[in-house]
Amino acid sequence: MHLRTLSQILTDQRGIALPMALMILLILSALMAAFSMLGASEPTLAANQQRVAQARAIAESGLERAIWALNNPGDASGIPNPLVTPAAPYDGSTAVPVMLNGAQVGVFTVSVNGPTPNERNIVATGWVPTNTGSGPKAKQRIQVTVTQGQMRFLDPPVALAVRGELNIGGHSLVDSRSADPSCAPKAGTWSKGATSQGGSSKVYGNGDDNANTQVLHVNNPGGDIVTQVPDSAFDLFTYSSDELNMLKAIARAQGTYYQGSVHFNAANQIANGIIFVDTVSGNNITPDTPASDFGSLTISGNAAQHVDPVTGDYIFKGWIFVNGSASIAGIFQMHGLLYVVNDLSYQGIGDGKIVGAVISQNIRDTSSTSIDSDALGNSTIISNCGYVRTGDGQVPQSFTIKLGTYKEVAG
Repeated sequence: MHLRTLSQILTDQRGIALPMALMILLILSALMAAFSMLGASEPTLAANQQRVAQARAIAESGLERAIWALNNPGDASGIPNPLVTPAAPYDGSTAVPVMLNGAQVGVFTVSVNGPTPNERNIVATGWVPTNTGSGPKAKQRIQVTVTQGQMRFLDPPVALAVRGELNIGGHSLVDSRSADPSCAPKAGTWSKGATSQGGSSKVYGNGDDNANTQVLHVNNPGGDIVTQVPDSAFDLFTYSSDELNMLKAIARAQGTYYQGSVHFNAANQIANGIIFVDTVSGNNITPDTPASDFGSLTISGNAAQHVDPVTGDYIFKGWIFVNGSASIAGIFQMHGLLYVVNDLSYQGIGDGKIVGAVISQNIRDTSSTSIDSDALGNSTIISNCGYVRTGDGQVPQSFTIKLGTYKEVAG
């Protein structure tokens, strides 16, 4: 009897609904309390997220303001170039209000300094609603490095620079007497090795109208013909491998990138801008690069595509880079920079001339750079740093954000 009663008690499920209902009610009550707390804090969280997003956008405004100022050095609100200690509001001490529909959304501060001649560090900080007082506020900081169009202006101190041997002959003329007065005076030619001169050629530095005075670099770096120039002096106005890669990318974007052997003439004319003739492999030249991989540029005849509206002459305006060797002949006029990683042969005729600067880097000195002309010709190089800087208006010199330097720092 007792065993049957105990069995019935153990197997009887009557009365279980009440404790189960109480447990479910307890869980639901806890969830309702938690959701109520989340609901109460959600406006605060949303407001904080909104302030952070606004602070970041305001910091971006400060960054854009600084880049605009760098690209407009002549404006009263711009930043001078070459860089001096920036005045307010670019010194980080002035809070600039940002308005929307007549109401202040926040403020930014921005500071600018320059680690190198063609780079600037910018720190822009955005605050919402303000950077003062004890109330709730959001702060976001952006740090970037901007580079001058990823195209450093070399400003060579000479009309013709050859990091090797140089031969000048015929009726050739290299002239730095009338260099742009906004730049420092220029020498006529520099060479790392010897410079040989023949014919009726003339080389003028910035000193006077007496041509063809040869001097050693250690004695007079600014003369007519300067020889024995050390590598360290050439390093100041040669492009690094990374810079050449950036220039390749710009030329690709413009549709003016070539590889291997390229020939420009009256039937295949050269357009203004940045021209890059690369190696066959696309790799930059080193002392171990075989000559078979060199890029090769040949310019002959009247190869410029555009007509100068002032003179009516066919004049190429821009920069030409050759990852190898170059040969120029004929009536070719150019305003800008000719940069040859190895050797150059220039034999102009008629009115052909290069106004700007020529650099022959001679990474692998397979032959001497030659500037020559025949009895009917005239190879002419005239120094003009303004043309070197901008390619006579065809090479923009604006500051843009350097890849890999953009960094956000939360407040």
